[in-house]
Amino acid sequence: MTSPAFAAHRAAVSALFALFCLLAIVLSAGDPRLFAILAGLSLLSAFLVTREFVGGLGAFASPLAILLDQALLWAAIVPAGGGQSLFALLLPAGVALAWQLEGRGAARFYAVISLAAAGGLLAARALPLSLPGLLPLVLTVLAAPALLIALEAATSRAKGAATDRAAAESAATEQATTASASPARETVRARRRDEAILHDLKSPLSVLRVYADLITEGARRGELPNPEHLTNLSREIELVEKLVGGSAEPAAVAENRGAPEKAPAPPREATSADLVEILGSLATAYRLSQGGRRRIEFIAEKPELVVAADPVALQRAFRNVLENAVKYTPEGGEIRIRAGPAGPHAFVVFKDTGIGMTPEERTHAFDYAFRGSGAIASGARGKGIGLAVTKEILEANGGRISLSSETGFGSEVTILLPFARGTR
Repeated sequence: MTSPAFAAHRAAVSALFALFCLLAIVLSAGDPRLFAILAGLSLLSAFLVTREFVGGLGAFASPLAILLDQALLWAAIVPAGGGQSLFALLLPAGVALAWQLEGRGAARFYAVISLAAAGGLLAARALPLSLPGLLPLVLTVLAAPALLIALEAATSRAKGAATDRAAAESAATEQATTASASPARETVRARRRDEAILHDLKSPLSVLRVYADLITEGARRGELPNPEHLTNLSREIELVEKLVGGSAEPAAVAENRGAPEKAPAPPREATSADLVEILGSLATAYRLSQGGRRRIEFIAEKPELVVAADPVALQRAFRNVLENAVKYTPEGGEIRIRAGPAGPHAFVVFKDTGIGMTPEERTHAFDYAFRGSGAIASGARGKGIGLAVTKEILEANGGRISLSSETGFGSEVTILLPFARGTR
């Protein structure tokens, strides 16, 4: 389908050319039958090139239409007196119409073709070179490129003035608001920090409820609590305490308390975390919370992937991504998590079969408080801060995040994190 700008350009050019053909007939400027045929061809071309089948030409449609315009115009100029022809006025008019309706590129192409056509006709001696007609001929040949140069210069001056004015206004605004900007920025940062913490608390609290329900149900049946459930419950409580700024005792210390005969495991670096351990625990917790409504798989290419990152920060980041995948994947869908080595980095890929995003939405996916139309239409609650917070967390830990998605075909989030020193 042709664009509205292209269709408007075709209609304007054909109408103007037909009008000049009518004037030429009235003024007896040449063979009236020729002008009638040229006017008809111009109107017919405007009709044909705005049909849907021309839309398949894509970027070639406009240049081909301009070439056709030029062919018809010079077919009228040559027999009507060359440079002294009434039709010569349409050369600068054509540049102006192309500039206004289709932009700078179309105007440049029109001017170049005008110059090339005039040069070719002069070389073929199709235009008269007599002295009386020399000045009008020169003006005809240079009319289109001269107007283009004038338009380019005017646009450059306007842009320069606008840039200077914007810079001056920006400087004045910055100077006027400097005193009050810092407190305002701090307020925004504090609000965003609080929103991020509240957002991150939702995941462990929902998982806590799942494990509490599982343990309660087992107790009703007279069963002892599942050790794995208790361990995961303790881990979720520990994460909540860390998120709200409490002092949670590391699980390894709590497990070794009262058992001095066991030598404690050598501690890792303070800023290292095992992706397999974190993601395995998360996948189990979310799988239980879904109760079979969505399939959640985790595949690790190595038994251990130790990265140089804060484990609590990674918990927050991974939960945000997984929470989004679950939220926007319909029941019966699937979320797959895969982790493995990739050179000096470890990778984590979250792939879902959810609603996906449009190309435009993907460009804003990591903007703060952005929600796509599909997310809003799904009815799922959210503030659109999960991926923005995740990106900040990962970059602060030396990682990177990227997103690929297609509407109706789900999303794939890829995360890269540097390996801890001495591991790979």
